[in-house]
Amino acid sequence: MAILFMVIFLGIMIFINIKNFGVESFDDYATSKTKFGFVSISLSVFSTWYVGASFTAWATLNVESGFLGAYVIPYASMMIITIYLVGEKTFLWGKKYKINTQAELMGLRYNSRFLRILMAISAVMFMAPWLLLEWVTQGYLFNYASNGVLSPFWGMLLGVVVVLVYVATGGMRAVITANIIQGAFMFIVGTGLMFYLLYYFFGSFTEAMSLLDNKHPDVLTYSGPGSSLPTAYWTSIVISSGFGAFMWPWAYNKLFAANSVKSIKQSTLLTPVFSLIFWSAAVFLGQAMHSIEFARENSEESYLWIANEAGPLALALMSTLIMAASIGTVSGIIQALSTAISNDIAQVINKEISNSQALKIARSSVVGLGIIALIFATIDLGALIDIALLTYQGIIMLFPIVILGLYWKRANKEGAITALILSTILSMYVEFAQPVFFTQYGWSGGIYGTVLGFIIMIIFGYLKPVEGHVYMLWDDIKEAKINYNKKAS
Repeated sequence: MAILFMVIFLGIMIFINIKNFGVESFDDYATSKTKFGFVSISLSVFSTWYVGASFTAWATLNVESGFLGAYVIPYASMMIITIYLVGEKTFLWGKKYKINTQAELMGLRYNSRFLRILMAISAVMFMAPWLLLEWVTQGYLFNYASNGVLSPFWGMLLGVVVVLVYVATGGMRAVITANIIQGAFMFIVGTGLMFYLLYYFFGSFTEAMSLLDNKHPDVLTYSGPGSSLPTAYWTSIVISSGFGAFMWPWAYNKLFAANSVKSIKQSTLLTPVFSLIFWSAAVFLGQAMHSIEFARENSEESYLWIANEAGPLALALMSTLIMAASIGTVSGIIQALSTAISNDIAQVINKEISNSQALKIARSSVVGLGIIALIFATIDLGALIDIALLTYQGIIMLFPIVILGLYWKRANKEGAITALILSTILSMYVEFAQPVFFTQYGWSGGIYGTVLGFIIMIIFGYLKPVEGHVYMLWDDIKEAKINYNKKAS
């Protein structure tokens, strides 16, 4: 039944989306000629943001660590603040200069081709591991859905083929259209299913929490069973995830497909509602499962396991939910990665690349990246959640560059380039080397790197006058606002 439900769901998506396949223009592939309203953008960001690995990698936090997994809820609010801050100028500059990506936007703002390439490389480096997480999730998914007939490897391979064909032929328009369907299914069916499982196995929310309070009280408190993490660790993963979450090009690039600044701002109100309700259900169910020995010892497959225990229909719905979340994210990641490689690396290095060649490069990148990630996914790399959290310590290094670039005229390319390089080195050094001088306080490498990035950019900002093109860009915003107000009146 699970395989049947997944096939039907995928068939519905393809049927609704059929007109969006076969794009022939790189601009259409990158940002879509169709512009979307706030409900579409909200559902797209929601479905892209909650990855399939939410039910495998993040299950480790929810099931094993309990309260620690709830860090996603406060960081959701911080991410929405980031969308609000970057939305207006991103949309207005993007519309006037026909910008396709985050790196291209910053290349314009800082008047630097090198920074544009550097940001694209950084994005590719820290986005690519997410494909690995999603392929592993696909392996778990098809293994459970087929009742063990498909091994995790063949499950991963099947998932890879479906997503790669989907993204390579459709581009951004197909991605967002699919995200709308996936997001609606995830929120309505997914939230309902998780609360159903909570009540089915534990009687009620109150009874589940009472059970934990009596037998596993440490699940309901920071920092969880058998852990003594400092408070600063919680704060640092909230901050790095909150401010880093919308630095992901797969999420940021959605702004270029919006139909207005108003839609972007409205989405900042709707997206957190979806997020709060959906993730609360996931956290409550995960915490309750801590009381079950099998779930504790096999946390990365616990959500699929408990659905399977509830019967074929529950497993079918959970499998379809995870598939929707996974494809929603993977399609966005691969589309963003391939666009970055073609638009921000290949076309910047070689300006003679034509539009059709750019599209071929993007599509070839889709296949290449998918296969490379599949190879690494077959290797046991330890706890998936550690890989996920590590990527945030890298992508947040873009935050000072983007925020200061959009709000501070003195921010310049020398500071941005120096900050990105040195802050990334510091962040990765702290994460991998774990020097006592830094780690004893509990802060993650991403926090140290971000602070360093801001310091460097502020110092460089006062070493030279504001560049002329910056005044022109700020004038563009003023002019756009005037024109917008005239139309509104």
